[in-house]
Amino acid sequence: MSESVVRQADAKAHVTLIFPAVDHEAAKYRAAASQRGEQTICASSVGALDLIDTAEEQFWLPMIYEDAFPARFLALIRDHSIARVYCPVATVYAFLTKFIATNRLPLNMVGESPVAQQILGHKELMARARRVHALVCSIGDDGNTLSLHEIASILKYSATIYGESNDDKLGAMMAIACLAPRQDVVEIGCLMGRSAFVMLFLATRYRLGPVLTIDPWTSLECTQDDSPSELQAVVDEWDYEVLSEGFLASTALMDQGRHCHLRLPSSVAIAKYESLNLPIVSPPWSGRIGMIHIDGNHDYDAVADDCRRWVPHIVPSGWLVLDDYVWAHGDGPYRAGNELLEREAEHIERAFVCGKALFIRWSDESILLQTN
Repeated sequence: MSESVVRQADAKAHVTLIFPAVDHEAAKYRAAASQRGEQTICASSVGALDLIDTAEEQFWLPMIYEDAFPARFLALIRDHSIARVYCPVATVYAFLTKFIATNRLPLNMVGESPVAQQILGHKELMARARRVHALVCSIGDDGNTLSLHEIASILKYSATIYGESNDDKLGAMMAIACLAPRQDVVEIGCLMGRSAFVMLFLATRYRLGPVLTIDPWTSLECTQDDSPSELQAVVDEWDYEVLSEGFLASTALMDQGRHCHLRLPSSVAIAKYESLNLPIVSPPWSGRIGMIHIDGNHDYDAVADDCRRWVPHIVPSGWLVLDDYVWAHGDGPYRAGNELLEREAEHIERAFVCGKALFIRWSDESILLQTN
């Protein structure tokens, strides 16, 4: 038997049936299977398979409750040498599991049932939430920290937004928010909005000031010349309009009239902030920062410039979160952070590293930095 025939036989012996192929989970499985070279066929009992590539052959099966289902299903399995079934619908999964066992069919169900997946996913989420809750309580004010279920909710929904802020960093941000002065909240560098989503929630939860987010979403501003070429190449993969639209989709429901985004470099946005030339929000802008997250370009000059321009607006007892102070791809945030720690040592009440970010709180008697 030729090698090509063997490959074809092996592929045919491992065909996966996606049934019912009528939702986004089915479409996601089909796309992932295609990327890994897994052969699939799709079947449904209701409607058109609009979510699946129309170029692919699609099959119709009776409803599982109909008398015609067993014969049609067995024929489909036989005619296409199906070895596995991926089923994203809980009732159908339960029916097929029993049907396969009763008829002793040489078929495997892919993964756990949708119900079992939800149970496992929730248990994993709550385990993460309990760990983060302990972290939040160790950093923040025990009497004013978020509840376990608030933390679980933040972790659950922020995880759907593309980003690199991990549980520890987000947990530390949750903790400092309950200690932050009720002044403006600022984020420099947003990507698709994971940390912005969290900051918008925290600003509302703790009745902080309005939230200003800043990101130009351009390759020129995103290019990090100090970093390895492999990291620089990623800049060219982004569609910056998708980034912008993705950010708005991630944060729109948390906006509540207290958020403004400036699609500008932070070095330009500072003039608008200092002059309060910003859209009207409630509460109004104060021009004084209670909490700022600096996560823009990580080149040393860029981080140092962001600190020089924005840190002077932090009020006493206010917080700075300097992202990627511990970073595998360069030392820009580390160097800029260390310079800030040294220069402001006598005015810093607290500083710690969590989730690779540097957290600094200015003292009640701190003197704001003077711009050079």
